[in-house]
Amino acid sequence: MRPTVTAIVVTHDAGVYLDRTLEALSAQTRLPDSVVLVDIGDRERITEAMSAPVPFTQLSASPQLGFGAAVQVAVRSIAPASGDGSWLWLLTADSAPQPGALAALLHALEVSPSVAVAGPKLMQWADPEYISSFGESMTPHGHAVELAEPLLDQAQYDKESDVLAVAASGMLVRQRLWEQLDGFDPGLPAIDDALDFCVRTRLAGHRVSVVPDARILSAGRRAPGTGRIGPRTSRGARERLARTAQLHRRLVYAPPAAVPLHWLSLVPLAILRALGQLLRKRPGNVWAELAAAFAVAFGHVGSVAAARRRLRRTRALPWSSIATLRVPWAEIRRRRALAREDGVAVRRAGRPALQFFPGGGAATVAVTAVVGLAVHAPLFGAGSVAAPGLLPLGDLGQLWGAVGYGWRELGTGFVGVADPFAWLLALLGTVTFWSPSESIVLLYLLALPLAALGGWFAAARVAARPWLRIVGAVLWTLAPTFLIALETGRLGAVLAHLLLPWLVYAATAARRSWSAAATAALLAAGVLAAAPSLWPALAGIWIVSTAVLASSGRRGRGWHRLLPLPIPALALFLPLAAQHVVRGTPLGVFADPGVQLPTGTGGVLDGQIGTVFAFLAGIPDTSATAWSSLAGSGIPAGVAVSLAVALAAPLVVLALASAFLPGASRAVAMLALAGTGFGTAVIGSRLTVATSGEMILGAWPGAGLSLAWLGLGGAALLGLGAGAIQIRMVRATAGVVVAVAVAAAAAPLLWAGLSGSGSAVPGSERTLPALVAASSTSDPGLGTLVLDAQTGPGLAASLQRGAGVRLDQQSTLYSAASADRAIGGITELAANLASRSGYDPLSTIEQQRIGFVLLQPAAPGTRGMHDRAAAALDGNPLFTPVTETDAGRLWRYTGLDAGLPFAAPTGPDALGTPLGAGMLGVQLLVLILTLLLALPTGGIADMVRPEREVRRGSGLRAAEPSARRAPLVLSGGTHAQ
Repeated sequence: MRPTVTAIVVTHDAGVYLDRTLEALSAQTRLPDSVVLVDIGDRERITEAMSAPVPFTQLSASPQLGFGAAVQVAVRSIAPASGDGSWLWLLTADSAPQPGALAALLHALEVSPSVAVAGPKLMQWADPEYISSFGESMTPHGHAVELAEPLLDQAQYDKESDVLAVAASGMLVRQRLWEQLDGFDPGLPAIDDALDFCVRTRLAGHRVSVVPDARILSAGRRAPGTGRIGPRTSRGARERLARTAQLHRRLVYAPPAAVPLHWLSLVPLAILRALGQLLRKRPGNVWAELAAAFAVAFGHVGSVAAARRRLRRTRALPWSSIATLRVPWAEIRRRRALAREDGVAVRRAGRPALQFFPGGGAATVAVTAVVGLAVHAPLFGAGSVAAPGLLPLGDLGQLWGAVGYGWRELGTGFVGVADPFAWLLALLGTVTFWSPSESIVLLYLLALPLAALGGWFAAARVAARPWLRIVGAVLWTLAPTFLIALETGRLGAVLAHLLLPWLVYAATAARRSWSAAATAALLAAGVLAAAPSLWPALAGIWIVSTAVLASSGRRGRGWHRLLPLPIPALALFLPLAAQHVVRGTPLGVFADPGVQLPTGTGGVLDGQIGTVFAFLAGIPDTSATAWSSLAGSGIPAGVAVSLAVALAAPLVVLALASAFLPGASRAVAMLALAGTGFGTAVIGSRLTVATSGEMILGAWPGAGLSLAWLGLGGAALLGLGAGAIQIRMVRATAGVVVAVAVAAAAAPLLWAGLSGSGSAVPGSERTLPALVAASSTSDPGLGTLVLDAQTGPGLAASLQRGAGVRLDQQSTLYSAASADRAIGGITELAANLASRSGYDPLSTIEQQRIGFVLLQPAAPGTRGMHDRAAAALDGNPLFTPVTETDAGRLWRYTGLDAGLPFAAPTGPDALGTPLGAGMLGVQLLVLILTLLLALPTGGIADMVRPEREVRRGSGLRAAEPSARRAPLVLSGGTHAQ
């Protein structure tokens, strides 16, 4: 008896694909007996009947239908099956069969009558010699797997016959079986519909087979598909659909007793898998995991129950009957190993080796390490570093307790958000957890080699020649702003300078890798935490870079990976910024963290022009440099600093010249970076962001100058490597001149450390005299009023507890508003103690628990005010002179022996309030997730799904006007392949 075949073609806005498929159907050597076209497109289309004399019916259905539901519409329009000789040939609009495809399928069914479902060999539309799909299966855990890899068809799979499943496109299925099984599962409208149907076919006692001689073209991911899945479906949406289908099948196939356990595990397992997706550098799949789990847990209850009833009604064989048709774990491991090899090869393709050791990078770091150890030799064995901008660190518990939201022991105390810099201090102190202050000593000893290491790797992004990278490392290590920051103890500026080259190194690769993007995000957060004044510059660079890449078409591929870069920094800064706004000091968020020091260029190079030239030379403060100290050797200070500025001229000239050499576009970008840093330095130093005593402070320009120096150095390296400079000696001479000039400018700064005349010297774990520290051991809340005479008739006052103030206690909320420090009458108390008056200070002294008064040594120009305050304290009967130390003169409160009132309870710690706990929790969550994404997981990141990615394009041929070729990622069981 001759079998009857009804070809059902489902189309969704198919265009050229449908025309070619209908032409291919008309060209079959064995024509189908009838053709039913189901149009589920958004736009109505009138399709001409086939050229072959075959009954042709066109139906219209809802665009929201999936492939299986559309087929059901066609099946209901034809007569029910009268026997086993009625067959349905399921085709999509892009399923163009070769002339003998249907004849080959029917021949295979004649030879094997037990076969109820037969599938063809799907070939890639654009490359018909390459396989697209040829049989499907599952892993032991139920993951869909393509049996054939997307390789050149060399008949390597033609010996296959029995399989677990075939793709929906081109499937030839017995109509009676389709009606018995109720077609495809409505709960699987997009993916794994054919796989599930074939599994139920196997369990019903029928065979599923593939026919290698039947070939059908498939457009893969470029296929029109349906309204549920098509060419515009994003990778993340496909992952969500695939995971939803897998979880749906898991609940359907599970034994009755295991269904509740599977249901309860859906959401917890999704959270764990979401973390795994971050480790695999697939953040786009995180939401897919969570969305799929919630969708199946709460939206598929009815469809799962209906599918389990259908399966129970039609199943005739046990699950063990299909066990041999599953893909074993050994094969899965083999495929993953091949995928890792492919990933490594792709990642390394076209990327030259860094050659850190043979290219001189290691030697450069070693030399700078020797220089750094020599410069900071006095710090060997020290427990801390003493410098104008440095203070000791607390213990490990105090460091980590300072992050977040809580009580700030500054002045009379207040509740506030910690500076993001507190995170850096906590991480830094954890390195030497037994004595956190020693971490700053270690940082000083390793500062120069660490700068050279970062400078070398950043130079590798713009220079291919090893000697140019060495020049870049030297330029970055000897940057004046870096050496001045070390000398004056500006720890934030030091950390920002060390992190900036790594930020450049990671950011330049951010659009190629999620790991690099996450690393860049963490580094950006670290740079901004150390130098908040860089916020406008880095934010502007991020906006411009993202916009340029987004508008560059294919050249800007991966630009979306730049979008999350500011998230960690925003998580750290938004709470602080909000509190600054509430307190009326919005610009305080840009204040330098830590100890507030005077900013500006001092009096050596006065005027706007002098400031500009000093900034161009990378000198943020001429009054604080070792160059100005050369005046003692007979060289006028102005001449000495002007010489330093002149030595930086070769670097600036070469950087500007690079804009007129080949490769000028990259050089212009680096010069724009330099200009951004220069503008940040100029504008930041003019703003009022903090106060210190009677001084109004702006942001230290050194951080902006580090950014400017980075741009100038990059432009100079591009100029040295430009093709227009053909003579090797000329290029080498220019590089040597620049490096030697910068080294000469840095020499006095380095000599200050070598000669022991520098400001960074070994320090102690306390900032108050030993007597105060001894008294605080039994009473940590004991206060010391610290007075510092100013150049005018003013007096700066602060209240310190215990052994003295610590670096981790500093807060820009305190330094940005002097009104905070006046709370509790501290300012009034200091003013009256420093002069003879009738003021009674007892109430304030006992309320603030003040046991000592310390008058710091007189600075130049403050002797008059200093002596006046000392005389007033000597004549005050409430205080007894105790001693005079390097920290200043000390007086003791006479009522201390009788005891002070008990300390009032302080405010909450970081976890003491819902606001503090919530804020810290969000910050930790953002940082941990970003860290997971940034971790270099190696092979895990290179793994792809077991079916692997197609190596060649699919879709319409390039010769066709509407063709666009794109890589195809197979997904088991989807009809839109």
